[in-house]
Amino acid sequence: MISKKYFLTFILILTIFFSESSIKQDSVLNNTISKVIINKININGNKKTKKNIITRELSFKEGQEFDKEKILSMINEDKRKIINTNLFNEVNINIKLLLPDNKESQKADIDIDVIESFYWIPSILFELSDRNFNDWWQNFDHDLNRINYGLGLTQYNLTGKSDEFETTFRLGFIKEFYVSYYIPYLSKKQKGGLKFNINYINYNHLEFNTENYIPLFYKSKNSLKKHLITSVEYSHRESFYNYHFFELKHNNINLNDSIFILNTNYFSEIINSDLDYLSLSYEFDRDFRDFKNYPLEGFRLNVNIEKDGLGILGKLNKLKFRIYYSNYIKLKNNNYYSFNLSSMISSKNQPYFIYEYTDNLRGYEKYLIHGHSNIIFKNTFKKQMIATTISRNNDNYFRRIKNIPFKIYGKVFFDSGYVWKYDLSQNNLNLSNTYLYSYGIGFDFVTIKNLSFSSEISRNNQKIYNISFKVGADF
Repeated sequence: MISKKYFLTFILILTIFFSESSIKQDSVLNNTISKVIINKININGNKKTKKNIITRELSFKEGQEFDKEKILSMINEDKRKIINTNLFNEVNINIKLLLPDNKESQKADIDIDVIESFYWIPSILFELSDRNFNDWWQNFDHDLNRINYGLGLTQYNLTGKSDEFETTFRLGFIKEFYVSYYIPYLSKKQKGGLKFNINYINYNHLEFNTENYIPLFYKSKNSLKKHLITSVEYSHRESFYNYHFFELKHNNINLNDSIFILNTNYFSEIINSDLDYLSLSYEFDRDFRDFKNYPLEGFRLNVNIEKDGLGILGKLNKLKFRIYYSNYIKLKNNNYYSFNLSSMISSKNQPYFIYEYTDNLRGYEKYLIHGHSNIIFKNTFKKQMIATTISRNNDNYFRRIKNIPFKIYGKVFFDSGYVWKYDLSQNNLNLSNTYLYSYGIGFDFVTIKNLSFSSEISRNNQKIYNISFKVGADF
């Protein structure tokens, strides 16, 4: 399900979350001193955020000594880490050199000035219930009855320790209530965190099967499916860039008997209309990208292992392994290249409701391609065509939006992949168990907080052209 925020609310969020950062220095690289000693670290502007949440992102401490050639690169890296916490709209770092103690070393104070974001973010939800824009526009004739609407509220820094609270109410095509609370740091070492989730979904429109790679839905005045999900997740931050996640999830599903008539494999023969099962998952994430919202340099490695059905509740038995790697390379003359390689392997014989599917191949957005395993390789060349900034008066209240960047990137891309189908799935268009590819051109519009809007024209090996629109980078 692809979320689309109501336009005015989205603009508000863009305004609130603008981020700008800079580094100022006196003469670290212009003097004859070879060593710099960190004398004192001063942090200003953190009215709510605890100091240790900021210093947690720093790769240096007071009293440490560094080669002068390294100090600026270290601060540049730490600046990006502070920005990627999404707690601040602006980060400025100032290196103040003190009088040298000797001919080889010199002390320096580090001043970190931050401007905090608005942490209470209300939102008006107006979103598609379908997988993406093309699915809704082409497969379902842009039916407005398939729209979800509702209200949401998020607090990104509830107690000043980067803890997050989120709640959402949805109505429309589905009815949903969601609430979560995330504590990133439980101890003084700031390594471990906990996240609690409760999610309840009530369906009176339910996807029960797939035909010609288009999902089939059944509508009823009565509830067709009730799904309650509760979970607890433990996160461990091993280092600045390495995270480990362990999640235990309980699923309770109540299904209307009419669905069994439409698809006998929706649950399978061994599962009745009521299903309880536990899921256990482990995820490793190494994220070395410059900016998460729209990366241009760096890399990311993500590995996930998930087991549905632990033999305690129900008879479900599914194992899934997924790996994802992306690399972003800066070329000359404002040119960039990125590639994304992902693969997923899961158990073959499963009931329909936990089928895996692939829809992130550009050019295949409207196709629901089920498969127990896949491999996808995506390539993108882009060039920065326009880069400008709109400046406004810096009054006290709206200083967070004193500079609004506008960047436009032109791009060409080539995607390819292969999906191994389930034995019981349809294969009328031969999109499964065959080599798939697509190519095309597009534009990315990037603005505040590196948030992006994309439009693309693609052609797949079915000789079909597609036009797509999306919010957010294609990672």
